[in-house]
Amino acid sequence: MTTNIYELRQYKLLLAIPIALMLLGIYFIPSMQLDSSLKGGINLQLQTNATLDVRQLTTQINTKIPGAQASVSIAPGGISVIMATNASIASAETALLGIYNAYGNYSKASVNITMLQDEIKTQPGNATLQGMMTSAQTAQQSARRSINMTLAEELGYLKQFIGSTAYNSSSVALMLNESKEAYANASAKYESHVVATFHGILPFSTYSYNEVTPTLGAFFLNQMLDVIIAAFVLVAIAVLVIFKSPIPAFTVVFGAVNDIVVALGVMAVLGIPLGISSIGGLLMLIGYAIDTDMLAAIRVLKRTDGTPPERALSAMKTGTTMTFAAIVSFAVLFIVSYFTFVQTYFEISSVVLAGLIADLAATWLGSMPLLLWYKHRKEAHREVRR
Repeated sequence: MTTNIYELRQYKLLLAIPIALMLLGIYFIPSMQLDSSLKGGINLQLQTNATLDVRQLTTQINTKIPGAQASVSIAPGGISVIMATNASIASAETALLGIYNAYGNYSKASVNITMLQDEIKTQPGNATLQGMMTSAQTAQQSARRSINMTLAEELGYLKQFIGSTAYNSSSVALMLNESKEAYANASAKYESHVVATFHGILPFSTYSYNEVTPTLGAFFLNQMLDVIIAAFVLVAIAVLVIFKSPIPAFTVVFGAVNDIVVALGVMAVLGIPLGISSIGGLLMLIGYAIDTDMLAAIRVLKRTDGTPPERALSAMKTGTTMTFAAIVSFAVLFIVSYFTFVQTYFEISSVVLAGLIADLAATWLGSMPLLLWYKHRKEAHREVRR
């Protein structure tokens, strides 16, 4: 006969296990790194069969590429290197964004001038329109000067990559195009320099080179955080509407948060950086957590067959079967991606596997005891009223 852990007198003590896992995750999370897709920088994946000394390789990279601040980790089939964006290229990117902003101001002023010219033709003596025209012309000239000066700054930053470059300042459109081309050419030459440097350090068969500017990386990170927070809020509201009580909503959020925190802790321990790929895995985990937690809540709170502990055990058998099936699927993906050097799938499968294992504890040792406590308390209140 199967022992029902939910019939134990001190079943609420089971909560200590998922809470302990969550605390461990919180402890390790500060050591987790962001990859180049979120903090900005260069992410270089190299497929190599060479014997590697990570510490020595890191030193060589930082020596040959000044300012690289390289972080090297063993990746499936080779190595993964995260480097900081070159300081000059990062400064040039800031200048390019400034040019875009000034070009927008120039275009806006030009539109205003055209509109005011038409109005002045119909009201030639209108002093207000004349004053507005003067302001618009001043704004246009100021934007043009800003573009000219900022382009000169950008080309100064990029001089080490593309040499001294003269530009045509007769048109703001030409200056904008020359700014974009200079930045693209410098970035391409820096990529060639980095790849050539790595060829001199170790042999590799194939590589992938991805660069994200710090500005774009910060934007991606903020957007991803907003998506995750919004997902939690919407899930909590939906559960609150269904069960009309904050306890079930709390258990669902607790399960999802536990899964994500533990997965992030495992990533920190294994050296898997947080990036767009791994965040995709975290979002998948929210879906899995909701499935199992909703199964637990519906079985215990909505059904009436058997006792609450019996329904809890039945839900656990169904839920663990679902979770183990998912674990097997992602374990296969993990193994295949490890040996075929597919970093994206490797990161997603690693995150989801860690989270699914955590979900077994979070749902059946954390959320379920809370739901049973809530159910027993609710029934006790009914008895008192009678």
